[in-house]
Amino acid sequence: MSDHPRRSVDGRAVRASHGEPPSRPGVTASGAASPGAHGAGRDARTAPPGEAPADAVVPAAGPETVTEAEVEGLRTELAERNDQLLRLAADFENFRRRKAQELTDRGRYASEEAAQALLPVLDNLRRAVGHSAGDGGGQQLLDGLRMVMIQFEQALSAIGVEPVETVGARFDPSVHQAIGGEESDEVSEDTVVAELQPGYRLHDRLLRPALVQVVHPRRGRSASAGPEL
Repeated sequence: MSDHPRRSVDGRAVRASHGEPPSRPGVTASGAASPGAHGAGRDARTAPPGEAPADAVVPAAGPETVTEAEVEGLRTELAERNDQLLRLAADFENFRRRKAQELTDRGRYASEEAAQALLPVLDNLRRAVGHSAGDGGGQQLLDGLRMVMIQFEQALSAIGVEPVETVGARFDPSVHQAIGGEESDEVSEDTVVAELQPGYRLHDRLLRPALVQVVHPRRGRSASAGPEL
């Protein structure tokens, strides 16, 4: 064997190692075929047990079967949840309206305690005017007291306090408190004929009832009288 180096086609020297055969594409030094010698991947017959071959095709999972009973159960559950949401929305709307009404009433009747405290003062002022007129007191004092009383009533009206209708009105136990009564042929229903103490309401809420006297219709006779002999 010559020691001269072999040359490749392009003229470069190729030095071969002693005892090593020239390598071939796809063959290792030990003579075993390289992994890519016979195509990519391992053959399905030589794949280890329990491991799917690299080139094996995995079938796609099919759709799950849903029974009619399951569908009906889902529909029932959906309807129940929908009813719960509707009830919750209705409860919230009622709560919102109730709170709004409470706030409105709180502002509307905020002066209730003040009005109740002023009413006795107005009563005393009215009594003073009455006594001054009966005792023949000074006309100027009487006129001044009357003016103050009128201003007092106007101030109460400005905050929503109005007197309860009494004389000539039908007796109403919700706003009238009867002190005395009598029968009469001139009325067909219980009627207020005198006011002893005025009553007042704040908007549609009664502050105190009016003390009144009432006339009742006269009761008819139980049996007609017989002819006189």
